[in-house]
Amino acid sequence: MRLFIVSFILCFPLNAKEGALSWVWNEQLKPTIDNSWTSDGKLILGATAGLTILANAYDKNVYEHNERKENLLFSDQTAKDLGVAGSGMLGIGIAAGQLIWDQKEGLAHARAIFLTSISHVTLAFLFQRGRPGDRDDFLPFKSSFPSGHASSAFATATSLHLSYGLDVGIPAYLVASSIALARVSENTHWLSDAVAGTGLGIFWAVASHNVKNDNNYSFTPLILPDGVGAMVNINY
Repeated sequence: MRLFIVSFILCFPLNAKEGALSWVWNEQLKPTIDNSWTSDGKLILGATAGLTILANAYDKNVYEHNERKENLLFSDQTAKDLGVAGSGMLGIGIAAGQLIWDQKEGLAHARAIFLTSISHVTLAFLFQRGRPGDRDDFLPFKSSFPSGHASSAFATATSLHLSYGLDVGIPAYLVASSIALARVSENTHWLSDAVAGTGLGIFWAVASHNVKNDNNYSFTPLILPDGVGAMVNINY
């Protein structure tokens, strides 16, 4: 997380006339929010709402099916590994690398992760839905809906798809789908939690990549004999 934050800050253009926080809001987050309510955004949210309602009708059946160990989709270790990958650290690591080597796409990915996380926590607080079998929550309140793992995984997968095409997107979607399925299979989330989280991540990734951000600078990390540094090229 610290690497992600530092990498994001390092991409702040040195010729900006406003502070870093103002730049983050005015140049990154606000344009993404403004561009979220497009026809694509409305379609994604509408489809997500409909599929979530449909999935909710099968939540109990899926839960009871998964309570039988022979029906689990993944081994305990695989489910644990997917849980770690879906915690957000994998996506943050990828975004941090992009912020160093591919700033434009890294910023789009970072915006998607940040807004997905904020939306997830906000919705979780508003709904305060209990987890299947009254399992423990990671937040200080009931936070089963929507799935944070599914939302962050699909925010990353969709961002990678939009940035680099299906050659990267298909493997990313397969990983994201495995993460979401593992959360349901392990009865950590209801089926409808995962469906809602999936749509949430896709929504913010699409909105973020619709932002036209023409930053005229580049950031290059430097390894020096006595430490590390950075070179920022600015075009006027």
